[in-house]
Parts: sequence; C-alpha cells; structure tokens
Amino acid sequence: MKKRLLVIGGVAAGPKAAAKARRCDPEMEIVVYQEEEEISYAGCGLPYYVSGVVKERRELISRTAGQFAQDGIRIQKHRRIEEIDTEKRTVSGRDLESGEVFTDRFDRLVLATGAQPIRPKIEGLDLRNVFYLRSIFDADAIVDRIRSDEIRNAVIVGGGYIGLEMAESLVQLSKKVTIVEMAPQILTLFDQDFAEILRRYLENKGVRIFTSEPIRALKGREGKVTHLQTATQEIETDAVLMGLGVRPQVELARKAGLRIGETGAIWVNERMETSVEGIYAAGDCAETTHLITGKKVWVPLGSTANKQGRVVGINVCGGEATFPGVMGTTIFKVFDFNAAKTGLGMREAEKEGFHPVQAIVRGYSRAHYYPGGKESTLKVIADRETGRILGAQAIGEGPSDKFIDVLAMALHGRMTCRELSNVDLAYAPPYSPALSPVIVAANVLLNKLEGRVEGIQASEVKERLEKAKEKVQVLDVREKEEVEEKRIPGSVWIPLGDLKKRIDELDKSKETLVHCESGLRSYKACLRLQHAGVENVKNVDGGMLCWCYDVVSDEKKR
Repeated sequence: MKKRLLVIGGVAAGPKAAAKARRCDPEMEIVVYQEEEEISYAGCGLPYYVSGVVKERRELISRTAGQFAQDGIRIQKHRRIEEIDTEKRTVSGRDLESGEVFTDRFDRLVLATGAQPIRPKIEGLDLRNVFYLRSIFDADAIVDRIRSDEIRNAVIVGGGYIGLEMAESLVQLSKKVTIVEMAPQILTLFDQDFAEILRRYLENKGVRIFTSEPIRALKGREGKVTHLQTATQEIETDAVLMGLGVRPQVELARKAGLRIGETGAIWVNERMETSVEGIYAAGDCAETTHLITGKKVWVPLGSTANKQGRVVGINVCGGEATFPGVMGTTIFKVFDFNAAKTGLGMREAEKEGFHPVQAIVRGYSRAHYYPGGKESTLKVIADRETGRILGAQAIGEGPSDKFIDVLAMALHGRMTCRELSNVDLAYAPPYSPALSPVIVAANVLLNKLEGRVEGIQASEVKERLEKAKEKVQVLDVREKEEVEEKRIPGSVWIPLGDLKKRIDELDKSKETLVHCESGLRSYKACLRLQHAGVENVKNVDGGMLCWCYDVVSDEKKR
C-alpha cells in the first residue's frame, strides 16, 4: 500500500516539503490542505507588490495548484483542518465553501500552519482602511484601497521589517507616512546605534517616527478610521497598517497534544519531527535552535521555512536529513538603504553571558578611486575572552548583503577575529577595497583584544556625560568643516594633525573619550595620546556615524 502524506499549510514550508517528498518518492500519495485560494506564493514580496515594483500579482506565485497536480500532488483549497487524531492517524476538517465535514488518513503528516498577525485588543480595529499584511489577500485589500486619492496619510503601527518596507512602498505611492513604535527604537532586533542610523535616514525621506508610543485606540467617522490615539497624542490618518509582528499558529498542534516549545512555537527535533512520531512541523509554526547560544528560538523567515521544508520532505520518505538551527541572518531594503544582521547584537551577547567587544567601520563597495562606490556602516562583534565572532550588522547604501553573508559563514565556522583577519576574499577595484571592510573590522577587533586601544559605545559616552560630566572630556579630532556642521555638546576640538602640539590643552586627570566621524582617525589619536602619557583614553566606536543623541552646530552660533 502506498504511503500517504498530508500537508497542512500551502505557502512556503508546506509546498517545499511536498515537492521534495515527491522527488524522493515518486509513488507516495501527497495531499496539501489549505484554507486560501492561492498556494506557494512569495510572502516576502508583498510590500513590493503594494508599491508597484512587482507589477503583476501572478509574479508572486511560485507554483500553481495545476503545476503541483502535474507532479501528482493534490492541492485541496478552501479546506480547514480542525482536528488531528494522532492515534487513528487521521485529520478532520471542513470545506469552507460547502460547509461539508471530511476526514482523511495519513502515514506521515506535516504541519506548516505558519504564523498570524498580532492583533491588539483595542478599540477601532474593525474600522475601514485598517490593514494587516500577512497574506497575498491582505495585499490585495491594500492595493485596492491604498492607491486611491482618498488615502493621503497613513500610519504604520510597528517599526519592524514589514513596517519599514511598507513605509518605503507608501512613500513611493505619494502617501505621507508616520511610524508609531511602542519600543524605544525602531528595528528592535538591531543595536540601538544602527537602528538610529536608519531612523535618521527615514526621517530625511520625510517619514515621521514616534518611538516609546504604545497605541491606545483607533478612532473613526462613518465606519472609517480617521485618527490613531497613542499614550501621548492623537494622529490624523486615512489608513492604518498594523505591523506589530506575528505569532506562531499552534492551536491545531496544541489541541492534538503535540509538545509546544518554550518559545510558544511547536517543538521539533533536528529532523523537524514533533513529539509524535511521523508528524513533522516546519516554517513559521516551528521553533528551532540558535547556533550561537544553543537555545531554542523562534525566527519566522521565508528562507528558513524553505530549508526546513526540504528537510521534512526528505525525512517523510525515510531519510535522515537534519536542520541544525539558525543565527537570525536577515536583510531588508528601505529606499536605497540595505540593513542586514547575523548572529547576536551587543545587547543580546551581554544577555547570553558573553563579554562582547565591537568594531564599527565604514564599509565601501569599491576601491576609493573607482567611480560609483557606495558605503555601508559595518559592525562586527566578538567575544573578548575567546575572540570568537558572535554577530554582525550592516546598514547603508553599500553591499550590506555581501558583508553579512561573509560573516554568517564565519559564524557557521565558529571563526575567531584572528582567523577572519586572514581570510582570502576576492579583490579588484570595481568590487572591493584592497582590504575588505570585513577584514578591517577583524583587525580593529584584534587591536582591542590585544589591548592597543580600548573602545567605548556611544551610549556609554552619553551616560558618562549625564552622570559624571566633570570626570570626562570628549575629544573631537575631525576637521573644521565637519565640526562646524555638527558636534557633541561640550566636546573639545583638536584636529588630528594638531594633536601632538596641543596635547597640553587636555586635562590628563580626566577620562578622555576620543571620536572622529567613524573611528579611524580617533584610533590614531588614541595611540598618540597614550604615547604621550595620557593613560585613561578610549576610542568611541563608530564616532559620529553612531552618535544618535543631541548635537550642536558651530555654524549656527556665528
């Protein structure tokens, strides 16, 4: 008798598991159950469909039900599975069009139920022009309304990936966009300094951003949203996009008695098998392991869903594939900025018990003399005790994806910054500086680990100035035109070229915190100061690139 595989969920992990199972076992009976009309569509492409970058809806569909049928995979649309009997090896559900109840049996079962948007319990969520963006049908609803002249102002609730991508989409549609975020910063998975770089960039693009602003209610008139009320203000708007994140859909699994993990997603082993033999889970409904910390995590990403789906497809056919885990590697685009991350940030590393040290460098896409180069700011984090690379972040118009992919491989190989500093990366002027920014960052980390210069985060500088201003001095070693544009209030200005002959102007009894624009000139200044006998010297990581606090302009004083 042929083995029978049932798959519940048809967006990413489910279709991938079904397709791989068919390649592994040409005779297996495979049925995919899903509630929606469309199957196997690119959820990550939805913001670009809304903006019009992706012109046709059909371009988001990877494979149709008919194409699956050609491979002998039957797609049962508009079917909701409501119960799993793990002992009888059956599922039961309802046809959403006819209301008919049905039962089906399985030898192997795959749960790919995905995640659902977080819906806060507040007044006004049922008003017209209040949108979510999780499915292609959500995107249809937005496209139908948002492109009309009726909507001029839009508020995005949530400053995560989808919210930020949609900010670009709506601005491109000539909407006035406001982002409201409950946390103290947008982009909460990134360190604050890099999140603030993106915030400044978005504000320069005309996007208003309010952080530390929990929403209280949506107000409307004649059934249509007109205002969003936060803890401190009321914002006029014609549309609201709720982007508060998602949570795993595990109700079906919980009802069936499957183990739910500590993250709230379905527990699985390395083979993506649940606590019940022969039942697997993959994609946004399943938890996994973080490869740096070894702890269970829930990281809902399309790339992860497809990799997990492939593992499941092999194993339902008797294979022994494994999915070891993730590092949270991700990238997204906002206007011309590329923001990417892998592994742990500084806060995360400290929380996990590491002793992190960071290097922040300017990352150029080409040699400085080759035309057309673009820049990203790159942060690489290592453990002070072992030198092991723990994570990285990159943001800017330059090749953030290239930097992060290199560093993701370094994390997979458990490389140290010393090993990374000698990696043989490709070089030619159209593609990279002679020393890749990744290698430059590794060398900066080595300098810190070897005690040449001690670094300090911008947030720590801010704290020193607030709590012990009389004990510190901030030294700015940039050039005149840079300082005239903006400078840290109360800082001492001595250009690097003048430092040797003007060292006596500094108070050597104070802690001296040195900065330039990005960190290179201030590193040189620190070495000169130490050579001259100034002992308590620290280099401000990232310099003015990562200073997200108050500044003054000497130009305005004149």
